[in-house]
Amino acid sequence: MIKKKTDLYEMTPVDLAVLEASAINPNLFFEHFFKKPGHEHGWQLDYNFTEEGKWQESMVMATQSFIVAICGIATGKTLGVVMGASFFAILTQGFKFMNVAKEVYQSMLMYKAILEQAQDCLFEKLIINSPKRPYPQILISFKIGEITYNSSLEFMSLGEKGDATNIFSWRGDWINIEEAGLIDNLDEVVSNLSTRLTGVSADGRSFLGRMTIISNPWDDPILWEYFDMAMTMENGLAFNIETKSNQNVSEKQIDLAFMLIPEKYRSKYLTGGRPEGKGIYFSRENVTACENMILNEKVKQMILHPEPGWSIIEKDNVGIVMMTSPREEGRLYFEIGDPGTGSAPRRNSPVVCVYDVTDAPTTCPLIAFWWGSGGGSIFPFIDKYMEWMDLYKPMFAGVDNTGPQKATAELITSHYVYGQNKSVEMITGLDFSGAKKYALLSALRISLEAHMFSWPSLIKGISSQLKKYDPVLDKNENSKLAQDIVSVYAMGAFAIRAYYPAPVIHDEGDDNQISKSSYQSSTNPRARGYRNSAGRTQNNR
Repeated sequence: MIKKKTDLYEMTPVDLAVLEASAINPNLFFEHFFKKPGHEHGWQLDYNFTEEGKWQESMVMATQSFIVAICGIATGKTLGVVMGASFFAILTQGFKFMNVAKEVYQSMLMYKAILEQAQDCLFEKLIINSPKRPYPQILISFKIGEITYNSSLEFMSLGEKGDATNIFSWRGDWINIEEAGLIDNLDEVVSNLSTRLTGVSADGRSFLGRMTIISNPWDDPILWEYFDMAMTMENGLAFNIETKSNQNVSEKQIDLAFMLIPEKYRSKYLTGGRPEGKGIYFSRENVTACENMILNEKVKQMILHPEPGWSIIEKDNVGIVMMTSPREEGRLYFEIGDPGTGSAPRRNSPVVCVYDVTDAPTTCPLIAFWWGSGGGSIFPFIDKYMEWMDLYKPMFAGVDNTGPQKATAELITSHYVYGQNKSVEMITGLDFSGAKKYALLSALRISLEAHMFSWPSLIKGISSQLKKYDPVLDKNENSKLAQDIVSVYAMGAFAIRAYYPAPVIHDEGDDNQISKSSYQSSTNPRARGYRNSAGRTQNNR
C-alpha cells in the first residue's frame, strides 16, 4: 500500500505534452506514466494481442456508454478496465471510478492489479493514498500550475443484501461490474447501479456515464441478454475475445488455470463462447433432440413470407417470443399457461403453449407459443390465454395454480369460461409446488427422453431454460432462475401423460396384455370422449 502523501506532484511541460497527445493515442499516456525503471517501454493496451483480438484500446476510447465484454480467461479484462480508468483519472478533473463485484475479494483483484502496475512508475507519484479500509480505494491528486486535480478509483462488493444498494450514496463517471456472470440478481444490480451515473461533478462537469460489464462466459441468461443488448443498441458495445488472442499467456499458464475446470467446459473458457446450459436436470442431448428442424425451416419461411394463420414476433436479444400456426380441423389440442406479470426473458414472465396431442403420447408438437410481457398485470396473460382458447378450441386447458396464483384457474373459469360455450367447461388448476412439482418435472423428463415434444429451435427460450434448469436453485426463493417455460412444459407433460398413458404394447392375441387396437380405441378422445378435472365426460367440440 502506498503511504499517504502530503506533497503533491507538479506536472512538468513534458508531462503536459504527453497528456495532450494521449487524448488521441492513449498508449502515449501509458508509455510515459507506466514505464518501470530499466524497461525499454511502458505498459501498453493490447500489447502482444493478435490483430483481430485487440480490444482494450477500443473499450477505453469508446464513445458508447454501455459496454459488455464476455471473454475467455486471461484476455486482459480486469487490467484493461482499471488501466483505462487510470487514464481518465488523470485527464479528467474530479474523475470517479468504481469497480463492483459480488465479493470484496473479487473487487480487490483490480485494486491490487493497478497498484502493482504503478509501482516504481511515474503514476505512483500521483497516488496520494490507497487505503484498504473502510473499503479499498486509490486517491489521486496532482498539480498543474496553481490548480489541484483530484480523482478516485474505488473498489467495493455488492453489500450484505447483494443488490448494490450499499452504493446508493455514490455518484460518478464509470462503474465496472466485475465477473458479472457470478451475480445471481444481475438485472437488479445493473438497474440499481445505472442510477449512480447521472448528475455532475463538484466543479459542474457532467459525469461520463459509462457502465462496463466484464465476465468469463458463465451460464447466466441475463448476462448474455446484456451482451446481445450491447451488440444491437446504438449506445452499446460488445466484445467476445478468445484466450488465444492474448499471446502473452503461455500454454503452461492456461493448463494451470484449467486444473479445477471440468474438461468438457474448458473450450468455453478459452473461446468465451455462449454456454448451452449444464443440463443438470434435463440432459442437453434430450433437449436438443426435441428441436424440430423441419418446423424450424417452416418458421424461417413464415418469417420471410407469412401465410394465413401464421404469426411470429421476435424480440431483440431474446429471439422468438410468439408463434402461432393455423388450427387444423380434426386435430386435438392442449393449452397450458403460467401467469406472470414480468417480461421475457426474466423470471415471472407469462407463458402460454398450445400442443397438438392428436398423436399423443408418441409426439406432441408445439403449435403456438407466447412468452410475453405482463407489464405488472395478469391481464395480458388472460387476454392471450382466452384468445387462443377461442382460436384452437383445446380439449384440455390448464394453468399454474401455485402460491400467489392459487385461484387463477377458478378466476378465469368464473369470469371467462363458465356459460360462454367454450371448448372446455372449466380451466384446470395445476400445482407446481412441493412434492407435486417433482411429479410434473419427472413427467417432463420422461417425455423429453421419449422425444414426445418438438419445437423449432428458433424459439431459443425453450431449450435455454430446459438446459439451465436446476431444481435446487428453483427451490431458493431468492433465486433469479427463469423457469416459467419449464413449468408450462412440465404441466403439459403431466397432463398429456395422464390422458395418454404409454402402455406396454404386445402383439394381438396375448390375452394378458393390452393389444394395439384396443389401446388405440380406449385412449383416443375422439373414440371415447375425455375426462376433465371435475370427472365429467364430454366430447371434443
